[in-house]
Amino acid sequence: MLNVILVPGLLCDRRLWKSQIDALNEISNILVPDLTTQLTITEMAVEILKTAPASFSLAGFSLGSQVALEIMSLASQRVDRLALLSATHGGLPPTVKDSIRRAVAVLEQGGFDQYLDDVYPTYVAPSRAQDADLKEVFFNMAHAVGVEAGLRQMKALLAITKPFAHLNQIRCPSVIVGGREDRRISPADHHLLAQQIPGSELVIIKDAGHFTPIEQPAQLTDVLRRWLSS
Repeated sequence: MLNVILVPGLLCDRRLWKSQIDALNEISNILVPDLTTQLTITEMAVEILKTAPASFSLAGFSLGSQVALEIMSLASQRVDRLALLSATHGGLPPTVKDSIRRAVAVLEQGGFDQYLDDVYPTYVAPSRAQDADLKEVFFNMAHAVGVEAGLRQMKALLAITKPFAHLNQIRCPSVIVGGREDRRISPADHHLLAQQIPGSELVIIKDAGHFTPIEQPAQLTDVLRRWLSS
Protein backbone atom coordinates (compact mmCIF):
# COMPACT_ATOMS: atom_id res chain seq x y z
CA MET A 1 0.00 0.00 0.00
CA LEU A 2 1.04 3.60 -0.58
CA ASN A 3 1.99 5.66 2.45
CA VAL A 4 0.22 9.03 2.29
CA ILE A 5 0.56 11.95 4.69
CA LEU A 6 -2.25 14.53 4.56
CA VAL A 7 -1.23 17.70 6.41
CA PRO A 8 -4.16 19.84 7.61
CA GLY A 9 -4.40 23.62 7.62
CA LEU A 10 -4.89 26.40 10.13
CA LEU A 11 -7.46 25.42 12.78
CA CYS A 12 -8.08 22.14 10.94
CA ASP A 13 -7.87 18.46 11.87
CA ARG A 14 -8.47 15.14 10.10
CA ARG A 15 -12.11 16.08 9.43
CA LEU A 16 -10.76 18.31 6.66
CA TRP A 17 -9.73 15.14 4.80
CA LYS A 18 -12.67 12.87 5.73
CA SER A 19 -13.96 12.37 2.18
CA GLN A 20 -10.47 11.76 0.81
CA ILE A 21 -9.62 9.31 3.62
CA ASP A 22 -12.84 7.37 3.08
CA ALA A 23 -12.29 7.16 -0.67
CA LEU A 24 -8.54 6.43 -0.73
CA ASN A 25 -8.22 4.24 2.36
CA GLU A 26 -8.38 1.04 0.31
CA ILE A 27 -5.30 1.90 -1.72
CA SER A 28 -3.24 3.82 0.82
CA ASN A 29 -2.10 3.96 4.41
CA ILE A 30 -3.13 7.50 5.37
CA LEU A 31 -1.59 9.51 8.20
CA VAL A 32 -2.87 12.93 9.36
CA PRO A 33 -0.35 14.68 11.62
CA ASP A 34 -1.16 16.90 14.60
CA LEU A 35 0.05 20.50 14.16
CA THR A 36 -1.25 21.85 17.46
CA THR A 37 1.80 21.84 19.73
CA GLN A 38 4.68 23.21 17.65
CA LEU A 39 5.74 26.85 17.45
CA THR A 40 7.21 27.04 13.93
CA ILE A 41 6.75 25.58 10.48
CA THR A 42 10.14 23.87 10.82
CA GLU A 43 9.14 22.25 14.12
CA MET A 44 5.97 20.95 12.46
CA ALA A 45 7.96 19.47 9.58
CA VAL A 46 10.55 17.87 11.87
CA GLU A 47 7.85 16.31 14.04
CA ILE A 48 6.16 14.77 11.00
CA LEU A 49 9.45 13.37 9.72
CA LYS A 50 10.16 11.73 13.08
CA THR A 51 7.17 9.41 12.77
CA ALA A 52 6.73 9.24 8.99
CA PRO A 53 7.50 6.11 6.96
CA ALA A 54 10.82 5.95 5.14
CA SER A 55 9.08 7.12 1.96
CA PHE A 56 5.65 8.61 1.44
CA SER A 57 3.40 10.74 -0.72
CA LEU A 58 2.77 14.16 0.81
CA ALA A 59 -0.23 16.49 0.51
CA GLY A 60 -0.55 19.74 2.44
CA PHE A 61 -3.47 22.16 2.66
CA SER A 62 -2.92 25.90 3.29
CA LEU A 63 -0.77 25.99 6.47
CA GLY A 64 -0.07 22.34 5.73
CA SER A 65 1.28 23.26 2.30
CA GLN A 66 3.94 25.40 3.94
CA VAL A 67 4.83 22.50 6.22
CA ALA A 68 5.00 20.24 3.17
CA LEU A 69 7.40 22.63 1.43
CA GLU A 70 9.56 22.70 4.54
CA ILE A 71 9.61 18.89 4.51
CA MET A 72 10.80 19.09 0.91
CA SER A 73 13.67 21.35 2.00
CA LEU A 74 14.64 18.96 4.80
CA ALA A 75 14.08 15.49 3.32
CA SER A 76 12.93 15.64 -0.31
CA GLN A 77 14.47 12.22 -0.97
CA ARG A 78 11.78 10.64 1.21
CA VAL A 79 8.85 12.17 -0.69
CA ASP A 80 7.48 10.15 -3.64
CA ARG A 81 4.80 12.67 -4.69
CA LEU A 82 3.81 16.18 -3.63
CA ALA A 83 0.38 17.84 -3.63
CA LEU A 84 -0.02 21.47 -2.53
CA LEU A 85 -3.53 22.78 -1.90
CA SER A 86 -4.47 26.43 -1.35
CA ALA A 87 -0.75 27.14 -1.32
CA THR A 88 1.74 29.90 -1.99
CA HIS A 89 5.43 29.73 -2.84
CA GLY A 90 6.18 30.78 0.73
CA GLY A 91 4.29 32.75 3.35
CA LEU A 92 1.10 34.79 3.08
CA PRO A 93 -0.05 37.34 0.50
CA PRO A 94 -0.03 40.86 2.02
CA THR A 95 -3.81 41.11 2.46
CA VAL A 96 -3.96 37.69 4.12
CA LYS A 97 -1.03 38.58 6.37
CA ASP A 98 -2.92 41.66 7.52
CA SER A 99 -6.02 39.54 8.12
CA ILE A 100 -4.07 37.02 10.20
CA ARG A 101 -2.48 39.80 12.26
CA ARG A 102 -5.96 41.14 13.03
CA ALA A 103 -7.11 37.63 13.87
CA VAL A 104 -4.28 37.22 16.38
CA ALA A 105 -5.38 40.42 18.11
CA VAL A 106 -9.02 39.31 18.22
CA LEU A 107 -8.19 35.82 19.53
CA GLU A 108 -5.87 37.19 22.20
CA GLN A 109 -8.78 39.30 23.41
CA GLY A 110 -11.13 36.32 23.63
CA GLY A 111 -13.21 36.76 20.47
CA PHE A 112 -12.85 33.25 19.04
CA ASP A 113 -16.45 32.53 18.00
CA GLN A 114 -16.95 36.01 16.60
CA TYR A 115 -13.74 35.61 14.59
CA LEU A 116 -14.91 32.27 13.18
CA ASP A 117 -18.32 33.66 12.29
CA ASP A 118 -16.80 36.68 10.55
CA VAL A 119 -14.07 34.84 8.68
CA TYR A 120 -16.00 31.77 7.46
CA PRO A 121 -17.53 33.49 4.38
CA THR A 122 -14.07 34.60 3.23
CA TYR A 123 -12.81 31.02 3.16
CA VAL A 124 -15.49 29.47 0.94
CA ALA A 125 -17.09 30.19 -2.41
CA PRO A 126 -19.90 32.78 -2.18
CA SER A 127 -22.44 30.06 -2.97
CA ARG A 128 -21.39 28.19 0.18
CA ALA A 129 -21.44 31.15 2.57
CA GLN A 130 -24.86 30.09 3.92
CA ASP A 131 -24.12 26.34 3.90
CA ALA A 132 -24.90 25.33 7.50
CA ASP A 133 -23.32 21.87 7.25
CA LEU A 134 -20.06 23.20 5.83
CA LYS A 135 -19.96 25.96 8.42
CA GLU A 136 -20.49 23.39 11.18
CA VAL A 137 -17.46 21.39 10.00
CA PHE A 138 -15.43 24.62 9.91
CA PHE A 139 -16.46 25.54 13.47
CA ASN A 140 -16.06 22.02 14.88
CA MET A 141 -12.52 21.68 13.55
CA ALA A 142 -11.55 25.09 14.89
CA HIS A 143 -12.93 24.36 18.35
CA ALA A 144 -11.19 20.96 18.42
CA VAL A 145 -7.84 22.59 17.60
CA GLY A 146 -8.52 25.41 20.09
CA VAL A 147 -7.55 29.02 20.51
CA GLU A 148 -4.04 28.52 21.89
CA ALA A 149 -3.00 26.11 19.14
CA GLY A 150 -4.61 28.38 16.56
CA LEU A 151 -2.57 31.31 17.78
CA ARG A 152 0.62 29.26 17.55
CA GLN A 153 -0.27 28.27 13.99
CA MET A 154 -1.05 31.85 12.97
CA LYS A 155 2.22 33.14 14.41
CA ALA A 156 4.11 30.34 12.64
CA LEU A 157 2.62 31.46 9.33
CA LEU A 158 3.41 35.11 10.00
CA ALA A 159 7.04 34.16 10.67
CA ILE A 160 7.55 33.03 7.05
CA THR A 161 9.15 36.09 5.51
CA LYS A 162 10.27 34.92 2.06
CA PRO A 163 9.56 32.29 -0.61
CA PHE A 164 11.03 28.83 -0.26
CA ALA A 165 14.36 28.78 -2.10
CA HIS A 166 14.36 25.17 -3.29
CA LEU A 167 11.18 25.00 -5.39
CA ASN A 168 13.02 24.59 -8.69
CA GLN A 169 14.82 21.56 -7.25
CA ILE A 170 11.64 19.57 -6.58
CA ARG A 171 11.64 16.58 -8.92
CA CYS A 172 8.85 14.28 -7.70
CA PRO A 173 5.43 14.27 -9.43
CA SER A 174 3.69 17.37 -8.10
CA VAL A 175 0.20 18.85 -8.36
CA ILE A 176 -0.93 22.32 -7.30
CA VAL A 177 -4.64 22.62 -6.45
CA GLY A 178 -6.65 25.79 -5.89
CA GLY A 179 -10.25 26.94 -5.82
CA ARG A 180 -11.34 29.25 -8.62
CA GLU A 181 -13.19 31.43 -6.11
CA ASP A 182 -10.49 31.43 -3.41
CA ARG A 183 -10.30 35.00 -2.09
CA ARG A 184 -7.27 34.32 0.11
CA ILE A 185 -4.88 32.44 -2.19
CA SER A 186 -5.82 33.40 -5.74
CA PRO A 187 -5.55 31.30 -8.92
CA ALA A 188 -2.70 33.66 -9.90
CA ASP A 189 -0.83 32.63 -6.72
CA HIS A 190 -1.33 28.98 -7.60
CA HIS A 191 -0.16 29.60 -11.16
CA LEU A 192 3.02 31.26 -9.87
CA LEU A 193 3.74 28.31 -7.57
CA ALA A 194 3.19 25.82 -10.40
CA GLN A 195 5.62 27.76 -12.60
CA GLN A 196 8.31 27.44 -9.96
CA ILE A 197 8.06 23.65 -9.51
CA PRO A 198 9.34 21.94 -12.69
CA GLY A 199 6.81 19.68 -14.37
CA SER A 200 4.07 20.32 -11.84
CA GLU A 201 0.40 20.09 -12.77
CA LEU A 202 -1.97 22.96 -11.94
CA VAL A 203 -5.61 22.14 -11.17
CA ILE A 204 -8.14 24.91 -10.50
CA ILE A 205 -11.42 23.57 -9.11
CA LYS A 206 -14.63 25.36 -10.07
CA ASP A 207 -17.20 26.43 -7.48
CA ALA A 208 -14.70 26.26 -4.65
CA GLY A 209 -12.98 28.79 -2.44
CA HIS A 210 -10.07 28.08 -0.12
CA PHE A 211 -11.45 24.84 1.36
CA THR A 212 -11.39 22.53 -1.66
CA PRO A 213 -11.28 19.29 0.43
CA ILE A 214 -14.70 19.99 1.96
CA GLU A 215 -16.25 22.33 -0.62
CA GLN A 216 -15.70 19.99 -3.59
CA PRO A 217 -14.63 16.70 -1.99
CA ALA A 218 -15.39 14.43 -4.96
CA GLN A 219 -13.45 16.62 -7.41
CA LEU A 220 -10.46 16.82 -5.09
CA THR A 221 -10.52 13.10 -4.43
CA ASP A 222 -10.38 12.46 -8.18
CA VAL A 223 -7.35 14.76 -8.44
CA LEU A 224 -5.58 12.96 -5.59
CA ARG A 225 -6.43 9.54 -7.01
CA ARG A 226 -4.78 10.49 -10.29
CA TRP A 227 -1.86 11.99 -8.38
CA LEU A 228 -1.34 8.74 -6.44
CA SER A 229 -1.22 6.78 -9.71
CA SER A 230 1.45 9.08 -11.18
